[in-house]
Amino acid sequence: MASEHGSSSSSELDEDEILVKYADEIETTLSSSSSDVPDGTDSDLGDSPRSSTSQEEPRATVTMTARAYQLEMLEESLKKNVIVAMDTGSGKTQVAIMRIQTELERSDKIAWFLAPTVSLAEQQFEAIRAQTPGVQSKLILGSDNVEAWSTKPGVWDAVLYNTRVVVSTYQILFDAVTHALVPLSSLGLIVIDEAHNCKGKNSVARLMTEHYAPNKARGLPVPHILGLTASPLMTSNLSDLEDLEQTLDSVCKTPSKHRDELMAQVNRPEMRTIPYGDASSLDSAVHPTPAMMRLKNAYSELDIREDPYIQHLLTDSTPRGREKLKVALRTKKTYSRSQMESFCRRAWDMCEVFGRWAADYYIHRVISTFLKDSAPPNQATDDLANQERTYLAEAFLKVDSQPPPETPTTLSPKVRALLDALESHNGNPIGIVFVKERASVAVLSHILATHPKTSRRYRVGSMVGTSTMPGRRQDFLDLSHKEYLLALQAFRKGAINLVVATSVLEEGIDVPACNLVVCFDKPDNLKSFIQRRGRARMSASHLYLLVEDESDSSSRGWQKLERDMKRKYEDDMRENKRLEEIEDSEVLNYPVLRDEKTGAQITILDAKSHLEHFCATLSTRRFVDWSPFYVVHDLAGNPVDARQSGLRKATVHLPVTLAPELRTFESLYAWSSEAKACKDAAFQAYAKLYEVGLVNRHMLPLRDSDLLRDVEPRVGLATVKEQLNPWPLVAQAWRDGAPTSSRRVTVSSHDGPARTELELTLPVPVPDMAQFNLYWDHKSAWLVRMDTDGDLPEAGVVGRANHTSALLSLAFGHRWRIQEKQSPVCFTCLDRDVHLEELSATRITPQLMSKIASTHLVRDIANENHPYFYIDWLPSKPAVDLIGKPYQGFDEAPEDAAYVAVRAWPKKVGAFRPPHSNTVPVPSTKPYPRVLPANQVWADNIPAIYAHVGMLIPAITHAVEVHLVAKDLLDTRLERTGITDLSLVVAAISASAARGPTDYERIEFLGDSILKFCTTVNCSAKYLKYPEGYLSPLKDKIVANSRLYRAALEFGLDRYIIHKTFSLHKWRPTYVEDLLENPPSATETRRLPTKTLADVVEALIGAAYISGGTSKALACISLFIPEFEWCSIEHGREVLYNEAPDGEPLPATMRPLESLVGYTFNKKSLLVEAMTHPSCNGPGIRASLDRLEFLGDAILDYIVVKALFSISSPSPLENSDLHLLRTALVNADILGFLAMEWAIHQDGFDVVTTSTPTFSSAGDDADADADADADAHTNVSITPSQTRLPLPSFLRHASPDLGLAQRAAALRHARLREAILHALWRGPHYPWALLCRLQAHKFHSDAVEALLGAVWVDSVGGDSDGDGDGMAACEAVAERIGILKLMRRLVADRVWLLHPKEELGRLAGSREVEYLVTQQVVFSPKDGPEGEAGEAGERMFRCEVKVGGVVVGTAEGGLSWEEARTRAAEDACARLKGEREGEGEEF
Repeated sequence: MASEHGSSSSSELDEDEILVKYADEIETTLSSSSSDVPDGTDSDLGDSPRSSTSQEEPRATVTMTARAYQLEMLEESLKKNVIVAMDTGSGKTQVAIMRIQTELERSDKIAWFLAPTVSLAEQQFEAIRAQTPGVQSKLILGSDNVEAWSTKPGVWDAVLYNTRVVVSTYQILFDAVTHALVPLSSLGLIVIDEAHNCKGKNSVARLMTEHYAPNKARGLPVPHILGLTASPLMTSNLSDLEDLEQTLDSVCKTPSKHRDELMAQVNRPEMRTIPYGDASSLDSAVHPTPAMMRLKNAYSELDIREDPYIQHLLTDSTPRGREKLKVALRTKKTYSRSQMESFCRRAWDMCEVFGRWAADYYIHRVISTFLKDSAPPNQATDDLANQERTYLAEAFLKVDSQPPPETPTTLSPKVRALLDALESHNGNPIGIVFVKERASVAVLSHILATHPKTSRRYRVGSMVGTSTMPGRRQDFLDLSHKEYLLALQAFRKGAINLVVATSVLEEGIDVPACNLVVCFDKPDNLKSFIQRRGRARMSASHLYLLVEDESDSSSRGWQKLERDMKRKYEDDMRENKRLEEIEDSEVLNYPVLRDEKTGAQITILDAKSHLEHFCATLSTRRFVDWSPFYVVHDLAGNPVDARQSGLRKATVHLPVTLAPELRTFESLYAWSSEAKACKDAAFQAYAKLYEVGLVNRHMLPLRDSDLLRDVEPRVGLATVKEQLNPWPLVAQAWRDGAPTSSRRVTVSSHDGPARTELELTLPVPVPDMAQFNLYWDHKSAWLVRMDTDGDLPEAGVVGRANHTSALLSLAFGHRWRIQEKQSPVCFTCLDRDVHLEELSATRITPQLMSKIASTHLVRDIANENHPYFYIDWLPSKPAVDLIGKPYQGFDEAPEDAAYVAVRAWPKKVGAFRPPHSNTVPVPSTKPYPRVLPANQVWADNIPAIYAHVGMLIPAITHAVEVHLVAKDLLDTRLERTGITDLSLVVAAISASAARGPTDYERIEFLGDSILKFCTTVNCSAKYLKYPEGYLSPLKDKIVANSRLYRAALEFGLDRYIIHKTFSLHKWRPTYVEDLLENPPSATETRRLPTKTLADVVEALIGAAYISGGTSKALACISLFIPEFEWCSIEHGREVLYNEAPDGEPLPATMRPLESLVGYTFNKKSLLVEAMTHPSCNGPGIRASLDRLEFLGDAILDYIVVKALFSISSPSPLENSDLHLLRTALVNADILGFLAMEWAIHQDGFDVVTTSTPTFSSAGDDADADADADADAHTNVSITPSQTRLPLPSFLRHASPDLGLAQRAAALRHARLREAILHALWRGPHYPWALLCRLQAHKFHSDAVEALLGAVWVDSVGGDSDGDGDGMAACEAVAERIGILKLMRRLVADRVWLLHPKEELGRLAGSREVEYLVTQQVVFSPKDGPEGEAGEAGERMFRCEVKVGGVVVGTAEGGLSWEEARTRAAEDACARLKGEREGEGEEF
């Protein structure tokens, strides 16, 4: 990217490129080209057009050098801990950098720089890193997800490894030290920027008082302290300076030795007051505009009864919900009304402060931005936030906001005074305008960017603070955007020369060389005044204070207060509240929870926030408020009013997903403060969680690494040991004269009668080998079968002929000389002797070949006896164009001689898998592949089958090798597993890449599920107090490929994995003599995919399971993961069963469930638990479904996988089919649909009434008494009816939102069920898009899985089978819900299961696939069909999918982002397949 700022050679955007991009974006104002607010991220950053002054050169970066007074401060800091008090812009940061440099030189510890804000930390990091390039520096911010670092041990150690300088915000270091993640002793220096903030409960103040001071008192090493400040006090009492010094264990220092130099360096700006008059007396400030009145009317017309929050509370029947409803109705305080009220107030403030034009601009900007912005695509459409947004949008539409004129008019006197001041400012302005409100920043920056007095001279940007409050809704009334850092960078570079900012630019942020600072609003305090004044530090700079009139004494007052502060270090904002002092004194004697091993601690001040964090880690499940809640009561347990005096206690309630004994805790002491009582209760709760092990030794929520050691991340490829070579041991056995073992091997052709028998002999036991095929080419194959009757009668090698060399010579002798040495495997033909003298023994004639052509080979005696298949006798030389490959010299060969047509003997045969279709040779159109002179072609006396056998000997020998490797593994390392079938081990260690007769893919698929099942049961049984949010990560960690890969290496499994493809390419025979003289190196290595090692572990687990059920599988698992204590499946189930309470009654609402499930529970408590959503956190709730759902997920997977694996007719399923079927059967969408289909029908009756009119027959005047004559006769009919009660309807919960979600899902199910049922049971394709449109929530599938878990636990001892898994009852449930029935249908009818997006990826090949999803909110009458698309405020999604840049599929009206993508992919697949079929291509 080239620009006036230069060009970049980097592939990524550097800082200059960002600035150029920014400058291009701000070239046009928001209102200059359109009356609407543009889409995208345009905001105040885009307010400033580039003016004629934009061609000026950017200001050069100022290089700071050490000044005398800075060196003075450095010297002081090297003597003791100091707080350097120096004016803004005088170089405090440089003092810190010099101090850091010194510390780096004299210590190997870390220098840690602390800043109060993210912006300041980012700035200071760049300055420090630039001047300490010889060491590693790190910037650590909350946006780095630092909290997650504590979830894995060693992360902080890794972050700080070889790191010498760290820059962070205050809280990060405090948390790290508090939790013993960063020892205070590892720090050599702490630099605290804006040190005047370190008071009270500030995190640095707490760091010093809770960690630094105690360590120092105990004689432990502590870091040096350097504080930096321009305003050392924030209170008006001189004693506060002493408190700050005491807190930071430092002495406040101001340069004294070089005062003159200091004052010369710090250019104090000329302060001017700008009077603007009394705004309240002007018409523009008091008369609202029409838009303001429409806004006010829209607010006044809001009906509290229509408010979404009130509607939401009406569905909440809990005591808490009813109380909230009363309060909301009484106070009329809802989010929507508060926003409208605030909107009106701000609009009036804008009118008063900035003028009528500004008010109209603000109203239009807020409304247009609000209506254009939309919720994130993954947010639910039926939640309260979206309802409130729709409600506000409807109100805003009534305002009918129109954009004001492009040029600002009817501005307030205050704004006009500002415009005049900016216009009259001399020189090249570089300045900041400070305002109070965030919204004011947006409005004023736009005015300055577009007004004729300022638009050409000033390039305007904006800067406000960024919120770090998680989960807090952004206030759209602020007109905030996310590009403030870009504006700051542009200001530093000169692309912007005027910034409108809030107080965020007062403190610390580096905006060098300003010559203009405007206080549009009065500074809040002296600190603000000092900081703002310090920004104007260029020579001939100005500080403007806007005041109402000349008599305003603001400027003189601030100057006087500044002098007082400099003399006494005082401030006028001291807050010494009596209650806070009481609270502080109450905390002093409260116990501290400390871990003696790590030193981590929690105080009563920390407990509440830590408890909130702990609860937040329990789960991310929707519809649940995971935060703890507190009940305050008097000492007798009675409710107490907050205004009531006296002592009180608090009880904290934790989420129901925890064990019952871990859910309620009462404060230890009685308190006069509610806040302290709640903190006390939180402390008691956290202490108990620590006691039972849910909080670790770092006082943080337990993590999986606390229970199981971590392994390093898995890489793609790893260097491992070379495959075990069994032949050296076989060779040694031959030399030692070991007893031999022999087996009969039969080799027969698949496509002919050829058949022979061999004896295979080894000096070690010949392993059992299943029959296998060896493929000669794409059309023919040979079957190799070994007798299983045991060894043949031993005769030894001497007693029987060894035909190995002769057989190999028949097949390979024309290519290389077969040596007369002993082969490791001895082959003896049982049908006849084989002698090399019979090779090329007979001259051929037409008569001879007519008899033996199909059974014998012919050879070219002139070419090393090269073997050929005989085709035909040619009495004369054929034409050359009839020959596929003429031999050299054919043209000169005699014409009248006889010739023989032959077909070449192959070079590479004997593959264990059929050749790929793309390797099939193209058939020749010529009748004779090759032609040889008849006089040099002789026939073998040995039948050709023996040459075929010789050609297959390398593959047979390789198969023996694989079995010997597997047998070594089975007899040694796997002996404890009890596996008896060697073929299972052969399959388990054979990768598909080896292309052997078998591979591990199918049994790895089984073993993966077995491992997951066994691990889930063990985790559940071993950690009875752990919630699902802790069990799932632990299980995932145990079964992760990274752990299995590492386990394979530690076990030594890498030596046994068969990965290399067998081929005759470069194959040569191996001899016993060579193996003994030059044995292969034992240190050779190879590169294998780490996933292959993990897969082999799972395959061996599957092999063990096939061999002997879960008991042998667990024996195998314990070999590979010995650090976890494994118990049997039955024992684990007994533990879980015994944990469930006896005698818990089944709620009446759940009584029909047992008939639906088809199972009667022994312990009803398990069924109740399975049907209790975690939102149900009221009295009497013992447990929720989380743990059972965790268990049931593994059970369902196990049932489906086992059923799929057992299918053998007409043939076992391929690995790819297994995976597709499992995905189709256990995904949350299909489970949700089946759950809604799985219903009981309760009988009932429908009452129908009809009216039949009757008339009097007494002859009365019909006209006069018509009404009386008409008598209505009512008919009543009663008809039987049935009500469907699907499984999810039994789920008990306490969430109104969940209830609404259930209802919406039921309506979608009613609309879609027929289409889905047809596709599932009769259609050719799996209904991915329809299921996506159903939008079944996770709680639907959770209910199914939890129910399976409950049935399995409850059926302990009730069903035993050979597998030892006790799954009979669960399999019956899976059958009833339809899972296994659906499986049989999908398999039998070969339903197309590939997901459309995956299928599209395959069809696209190497072309890029791009999904373009757009959305819009559809508004329609609220009285439309309930649940139908187009409901008020419903978002609809449209998707275009491109392949190679061309649109090939579209979808309209999607209810979700994913549905639109899926349907668009379906459309694209249909189009692409149609095009290819039209072109004649096959799929």
